[in-house]
Amino acid sequence: MSSQPTNDHPTKRLSQAFSAFFQQVTIPSEHADSYRYHQFCTIVRLLPLVSLATFFAAFCGLYFAWNQGNNGLIVIWTSILALIASSELIVWWLYIARPSVHYVSKFMVYLLAFSIGLAGIFYAIITIHLFSLFSDHERIFLFAIVSAFLSSGGWIFASIPLVGLVWTISMSAGLIFGLIYLFGDTYFLLAVLAAFYCVFLCSAILIFSRQYLKALMSETEIENQHQTVSLLLHDFEEKATDWLWETNKKGHLRHLSQKLIEAAQSDEEKLLAFPYISIIGNLLEKGEEDSLNQLQILSEALASNCNFSDIVVPVNINGVTRWWSFSAKKLMDKTHQFNGWRGVASDITNSVLREREMIKQANTDTLTGIGNRLFFNDQLAALFPKADDLDASCALLLLDLDNFKLINDSFGHAAGDELLIEASKRLRDNTPDNAILARLGGDEFAMIVPHPALYAEIAILSSQLQHAISQPWHYGENLIEIHASIGIAFTSQAITRIDSLLRASDLALYAAKEAGRDAVRFFDPAMEEAANHKGQILGEMRQSIFNNEFVLHYQPQLDLSTEKLIGFEALVRWKHPKRGMIPPLDFIPIAEESGLILPLGSWVLEQACLEAAKWPANTYVAVNVSAIQIERSDFLSEVKAVLQRTQLPPERLEIEITESVLMTDQTPAFSFLMGLKEIGVKIALDDFGTGFSSLSYLQNLPLDKIKIDQSFINLSDTDDKACAIIRTITQLAEALQLNTIAEGIERNGQYKLLSELGVNSGQGYWYARPMPAEEITAFIEGKKAL
Repeated sequence: MSSQPTNDHPTKRLSQAFSAFFQQVTIPSEHADSYRYHQFCTIVRLLPLVSLATFFAAFCGLYFAWNQGNNGLIVIWTSILALIASSELIVWWLYIARPSVHYVSKFMVYLLAFSIGLAGIFYAIITIHLFSLFSDHERIFLFAIVSAFLSSGGWIFASIPLVGLVWTISMSAGLIFGLIYLFGDTYFLLAVLAAFYCVFLCSAILIFSRQYLKALMSETEIENQHQTVSLLLHDFEEKATDWLWETNKKGHLRHLSQKLIEAAQSDEEKLLAFPYISIIGNLLEKGEEDSLNQLQILSEALASNCNFSDIVVPVNINGVTRWWSFSAKKLMDKTHQFNGWRGVASDITNSVLREREMIKQANTDTLTGIGNRLFFNDQLAALFPKADDLDASCALLLLDLDNFKLINDSFGHAAGDELLIEASKRLRDNTPDNAILARLGGDEFAMIVPHPALYAEIAILSSQLQHAISQPWHYGENLIEIHASIGIAFTSQAITRIDSLLRASDLALYAAKEAGRDAVRFFDPAMEEAANHKGQILGEMRQSIFNNEFVLHYQPQLDLSTEKLIGFEALVRWKHPKRGMIPPLDFIPIAEESGLILPLGSWVLEQACLEAAKWPANTYVAVNVSAIQIERSDFLSEVKAVLQRTQLPPERLEIEITESVLMTDQTPAFSFLMGLKEIGVKIALDDFGTGFSSLSYLQNLPLDKIKIDQSFINLSDTDDKACAIIRTITQLAEALQLNTIAEGIERNGQYKLLSELGVNSGQGYWYARPMPAEEITAFIEGKKAL
């Protein structure tokens, strides 16, 4: 038994979906003229841009095609395009610039489509003509521009599908016909691609025009709904307000609304015996802030004989605070004299409470329940205008939890949230009654203390806050210590603005964190000077990187047992145009703090490898790498790319890291070092002995060398303890099959002692000072001659 085809057949469903995708919107007849006008004006608004493009295209065509044959054709083509562009500007002037016409007929749409189509044909003509004159590379560039021009026009004219389609088809057809007619099969594939592109643009135009018409219809519907709602609201305001009231010219109520009696919860005789303002005054909620002022505003409005609206007065009805809003118009008698008031009163309690709740939520930190940054800014702004009555009338304390990130990373975000809640509770319990506490974000809190009596008062307060914060905190089975740094600033003759106070307290907090955890610092003008100096250095560094003002010097390293040269350490110097040569200690910390170490470090690595590639094959270059560089996930790739570009063998590059690289998250550092090891790059641990010197680093990390810090080397020939430390490090390295290198060898006695202790290699002024790249060749040749 055969079954009849149904609408559920896949082919049928696909056909229906395809038809619906391209089906155009049916426009209601009553809106046809309005929609046509909107569609037309959407295009016309862009006609100056289109005309400008047309003039420019005409000029380009004239420029490239003149004296290339067919000058007459070029003149005709340019003239027609100029005429079309001018007519478009006239249409723009009539409908947009100085709108004198507010109706668009179908004929105008057809005329616009005709002019656009004509322009498309002439664009195709000049394109094909130029195509015949250009080389193959120029033809590709020409068709790319024309394709973009074609699609841009399609989008511009898409609000009227007829205009968009005429433009696209006329220009595409002209291009396809010209290619086939003039070049035959040579560019047949390009013609086919142009045809496909035309079909794609036509589909896009149909879809866009449908969406445009849908948007117009939605706007019309919304406007109709808006008018209906406005009409209903107006009717409600006129006839159905909460209750009406009316007074005579002496201010007594003429008659009472039942709603007023119910709202006031009083009898009619009592309400009629007193002036209306007295009734409201007796109901006034005096405990509400600004209530007397609002009653005064209402009283003045009733006495002014001017219409008023939306005067809100808080009242107390049987112990419950309510808010009434009053609006009224004055009444005039037949002689146009004032004869009283007629108005409406509304109970807007719910609206006021909602607004207050919204304000409260907007000013409250959702996690901790204390004020947030918005609340802090408002409170500070309210207090600050009063800051000029005393030299120190406002103190601002910024508090930052020192180990929050470590706790958050170790125990998770839930623990971090619990910690912030606990910290805010401890701070709130120790906040003076007149002070204002807020959480600014993250683990940063702020406290404003108006009119502190003495600096000592704030010092004591900060100690109390630190003591409260530092109490052990139990999280699950873990006992966690919390510490906080506090920066404090006072308003003064020098600090008279909010931004100045915030900056001063920020600088003080920065100084406290620099001093170590659990520290307090008061703002000092020297902090501002240091910050300005750092900012100046930072700005000059950015410019200096751009101007190539950094240079590399190279300090030789030798084998202590043979005194032979084995390599160089690359040391960056800043060749400042005004300050001369600046050592690394003066700018490297700033570069690391600001992130400039990333471009600077990349430059150092590239330059060092380029220079090392020129040296003998038995010498290497050592390059220092910052923790910030290692934290970048792509730095290993950068090292590989530099080695490939400079053709330096990996075994001739030595990367020096410090223990600080390994003090935070060791995973990125370990992955980076393992990647270096895999490609053959050597790894040295710099400044060994000055940090934590964890033996687990030596056991777990793929190190090749330990660099003994120069603080031990300086004392090696005069201090037995330093000598013992060097011996221990050397023996430890030997047991772990690691090489050792001593930095800062300045005396011959140090060299001999280090050789006897078994240190493998060294560097220092005793052997050679750091030198520019230009002197390295001569230095190497000199060592060979010895």
